Amino acid sequence: MRYAVSRMNPESRVLELRDRINRANALYYVSDAPEISDAEWDALMHELKQLEAANPHLLTPDSPSQRVGSSGAVQQTGFAPIKHPTPLMSLDNAFNDDDLQGFEEKLNNVMGVKEISRRYTCELKIDGLSINILYRAGKLVWAATRGDGETGEDVTHNVLTIPEIPKELSQPLDLEVRGEVFLSRAEFARINAELEENALPAFKNPRNAAAGTLRQKDSSVTASRNLKAYLYAVGSHRGLPVKTQAELLEYLSSLGLPISKQFETVEGVAGIAAYHTKMTEIRHTLEFDADGSVAKIDDLFLQDELGLTSRAPRWAIAFKFPAEEVATTLLGITVQVGRTGKITPVAELEPRLLEGSVVGRATLHNEDFVTALDLRVGDRVLLRKAGGVIPEIIRVLLEERPADSVPFAFPTHCPACGSELVRDGAHTYCVNDACVAKEFERIRYFVSRDAMDIQGLGDERIKQLQTVGLIRDAADLYDLTLEPVAALERMGEKSAQNLLAQIESSKTQSLARFIYALGMRHVGEKVSQSLERKYGTLEVILQAELDDIASISGIGKGLAENVVTGLKLPRVADLIQRLIAAGLNTVSTAQPIGTQLSGLNFVITGSLSQARDALQSKLEGLGARVTGSVTKKTSYLIAGENAGSKLEKATELKIPVLSEATLEELLMQKTSSQPES
Repeated sequence: MRYAVSRMNPESRVLELRDRINRANALYYVSDAPEISDAEWDALMHELKQLEAANPHLLTPDSPSQRVGSSGAVQQTGFAPIKHPTPLMSLDNAFNDDDLQGFEEKLNNVMGVKEISRRYTCELKIDGLSINILYRAGKLVWAATRGDGETGEDVTHNVLTIPEIPKELSQPLDLEVRGEVFLSRAEFARINAELEENALPAFKNPRNAAAGTLRQKDSSVTASRNLKAYLYAVGSHRGLPVKTQAELLEYLSSLGLPISKQFETVEGVAGIAAYHTKMTEIRHTLEFDADGSVAKIDDLFLQDELGLTSRAPRWAIAFKFPAEEVATTLLGITVQVGRTGKITPVAELEPRLLEGSVVGRATLHNEDFVTALDLRVGDRVLLRKAGGVIPEIIRVLLEERPADSVPFAFPTHCPACGSELVRDGAHTYCVNDACVAKEFERIRYFVSRDAMDIQGLGDERIKQLQTVGLIRDAADLYDLTLEPVAALERMGEKSAQNLLAQIESSKTQSLARFIYALGMRHVGEKVSQSLERKYGTLEVILQAELDDIASISGIGKGLAENVVTGLKLPRVADLIQRLIAAGLNTVSTAQPIGTQLSGLNFVITGSLSQARDALQSKLEGLGARVTGSVTKKTSYLIAGENAGSKLEKATELKIPVLSEATLEELLMQKTSSQPES
């Protein structure tokens, strides 16, 4: 890795670097919205450390090179502070074999030896959010983020939603254990797809998604996002039956704590380099993002002897993976018309191999994004994958810009139907409801796997059916007949029969899928399922009042308005009637929502003997609303062990508190006195 060389005087450059790093830290640790890459941050920190080493009089205690995390992070997030019994440190970084060799030379200097073979335990450096968990007598007391290393944020209620984290260890130990909370790449993609569907800002990468999820005030949101965790260290190993880092990892696993199995014990820096090379080669196949490997001296007592610097242990080093960014040429900018009419510019790029796949396109989000980068056709641009998944342009290489380049002119009219485009906030829309491009996306959505699941209707086939005039919207699919379909290019009679059989079979899909397939704004799978369970038939849903829909747990007034207005749109109303006439299922087969707990609002907190989402589903199935915050409208708080601030709030507001046992008594009373609807 190359680092920029500054021509500024050292004092001015140090101040500039500190300002840039402090801003980057605040955006990364507090706002979960980084504006620079890890590689850029590493370069800034490396330059700062070099300047401070060469000019010791410029080194101050408040320099970001001397701190962990972001100063004041806990105070800015609104979570209760927790003082770590043992501070959480950062790690020094190595970027190449020379850096790795320098790490070992420092160890030799500290130990007063010239050369010695040491054993190291190597682990993956998971790109997630650091967490510290305290157990007393084997029971989880609290969990906190790293914060500034001394004080973290109390996120106990959210950590308790992570299935792998035990509420009780297999032994009654006092233990401070730390590790990393993360999202799998698959879960990150699912969450962002759901956010995009609901017209909400997507997360930039899995690390920020994990951080944002762990800092949710509503733990039910956290629970829905399937966080995972791996633990790899303790506050102190004293008193534990282990002598090495490798033994410590196995011991943590024996206690029921989750660990990553991809660790190895190696000899010397050559062993570290070999492990790192192997992990670099397989990094794209991992379920999670990793930004490097970590090597720790295996002997725990030697770790104690070597000690710490102001911000990092001397006995460990993070060996960063090479930053995967490639330069390519912007060949053109096209615009896509989405199902809602949203216009999305897309970069057409000279294909490049990037993190294991060939990339030739990248989303440009909206007009403001294009303008901010001043993207021009012919530009050389720097490309990376956000979170190792989504291709994105991070900057223009202005020094390589063609002399004859011109700014990109964002279209004023829809490229598909010619209608004038309308700006709404950061996005631009085609408001012509009959736009053929919008209809294509609606049909594509209607036949998708989570909707009517009609296999054999890919993008090209849908376009073909539209082009020859066989379909105008999704309802026309059910009027298709064998002869004209079989006559399509690359079709044939057998393929046509299979396609028509798939379409016919879709008529029996659930009512929830029918509702979902209509593509109403922000009405996803969960809302569709709630409507099915609440009302039972499409006819009743169509007649439901706004306030009644809003009373369903998890919907609220905003989503209810989307349902009511969405169903009454002339296009949607006509589509529904034609789908009914075609014979699609409009009656629920799901268990209906009861009324036994109708009008009651519950909040769940603390450690319970049953899964929280299962308990929530049970309560909602009886007509209750389950929310994440205690307010004056809360009817009951269900409190398990380590209930924390929500219990204090309920006590303050004089809200009845139920244990699991008294909850069962309440449910028995309600279900025996009132029949299910």
